[in-house]
Amino acid sequence: MKQNRWINILLAAVLLLSACKDKFLDEYPEGQLSEGNFFLSTEDFMQALTGAYVPLRGAINPTRGTYEAGSGINNIAFFMDEMRSDNTHYDYNAKDRGGAGYEQLADFMDEATNGVVENRYRSAYVGVSRANVILDRIETITFEMDEADRKKIVGEAKALRAHYYFDLVRHYGGVPLHLHEVKAVSESFLPRSGVDTVYAQIISDFTDALALLEPPSVFPQSGHITKGMVATELALVYMTRKRFADAVPLLQSVTQMGYDLLPEYASVFTPANENSRESIFEIQYKEGTEGLQGNLIYRFIPVTPDTKNILGISYNNSDGGWNVPSDDILAAYEPNDKRLDASIGIIEGHLDADADFIPEKIVSVVNYPGPPAGKVAKRFIRKYLHPPYTTVNNTGDNWPVFRYADVLLMLAECLNETGSSGEALPHLNRVRDRADLGDITTTDQAQLREIIAHERRIELAFENHRWLDLVRTERAIPVMTAYGNYMKLHYGYLLPSSYKVTTERLVYAIPFREMQYNKLLVQNKGY
Repeated sequence: MKQNRWINILLAAVLLLSACKDKFLDEYPEGQLSEGNFFLSTEDFMQALTGAYVPLRGAINPTRGTYEAGSGINNIAFFMDEMRSDNTHYDYNAKDRGGAGYEQLADFMDEATNGVVENRYRSAYVGVSRANVILDRIETITFEMDEADRKKIVGEAKALRAHYYFDLVRHYGGVPLHLHEVKAVSESFLPRSGVDTVYAQIISDFTDALALLEPPSVFPQSGHITKGMVATELALVYMTRKRFADAVPLLQSVTQMGYDLLPEYASVFTPANENSRESIFEIQYKEGTEGLQGNLIYRFIPVTPDTKNILGISYNNSDGGWNVPSDDILAAYEPNDKRLDASIGIIEGHLDADADFIPEKIVSVVNYPGPPAGKVAKRFIRKYLHPPYTTVNNTGDNWPVFRYADVLLMLAECLNETGSSGEALPHLNRVRDRADLGDITTTDQAQLREIIAHERRIELAFENHRWLDLVRTERAIPVMTAYGNYMKLHYGYLLPSSYKVTTERLVYAIPFREMQYNKLLVQNKGY
């Protein structure tokens, strides 16, 4: 009897579940966002689009904690794009060797286990995933969406996906090409696509976005991707592929979209001029309590127990000493170039009894004779310093990704490479004129190529362009080998095995963890 009773209860339960199984499976937790109660309105898609921008930024402490705690691309890009180049190095801290993984990137001694290399790769794929979800879900909506909103959402999502893949292919080579929302484990692991295939997809996405998006209508801009940003980055893609003729009309179109140079170079980077007429695209930060803040200036100033005389706020800054302007770039500035004082500063101070650096004041780098007796001088990137700040590790300075000056120099380069050197000069000289430098008059293609490359280095210093420009123009190996020889001659802490700059080191390793997760991946040579 007891056994029959339990059988009857189980049968009743099965019948009950069978009778209401459709309703049961369609219910979702109340008060929580999920795939069942989201993407039901235009506002939902706009919110998801905002989320697809987040991996560009990251928050503070980029390699600590979970992804959302701050391993976004911009907060670590300088380790891989500026410190890999001859623009910056690091302030060797003999008392704290916890930053060895960062130093390895500058010294060409990084391996597949490097945390920065892993976080950039992961952040880019988070961005790809979020863009893919938007693009797939918008194809199956059951509500009416305004056509202008649809174009904006699809255009920005495609541009973001292209931007993330462009970041990946330039830093890692061919990568797995995910183009749809991953809904099953079996869809998670793909082999690496070839570089040509990845670039074809990037061009396709940017081309689609170019047709969907509009130029900026007002300044300051909103911070969203516009037609101007897409045309600029697609042109850079073509330049990277040596398709200079294809880049020219795109860059020329940008010159007709209302952008312009600001009168003063230093003012370009102030919070008051964020998203200005010179801005093509910026990564957005906001000082405050909303979780949108940045803190990169803390990484660029020295390690010190008190930041008061630098930032206007006291803090024991143990995370500084990175991205320090090199001897090489300091020597690269022409006499009277107004960009020098705006870009690089000197912090004078002294060492206390514990050999800690105590800042005293910021002085100009122009014609700096060296520190007075008993003092210590440390260089730092000045263009992102705008004190006073009110909260520790909380700044609102946006990060420039593309500026109009960059567009002018890209256009000059492309015109020179396509045999129109004379037409390149006005664009190059507009940038130089603002810096209070004389006009370039030569139309010799080889000479002008070197001049434009030098101008890009100075104008875009510390904006994460230098390393990628060296790779793109096939000058990375000779330039960085010579720079490495100088560095090893002057800095005794560098190992003999550092700065072994080879073809294999023009891309980074596929992260070790990704190789463990995805057995279809093949590692880059040399790692």
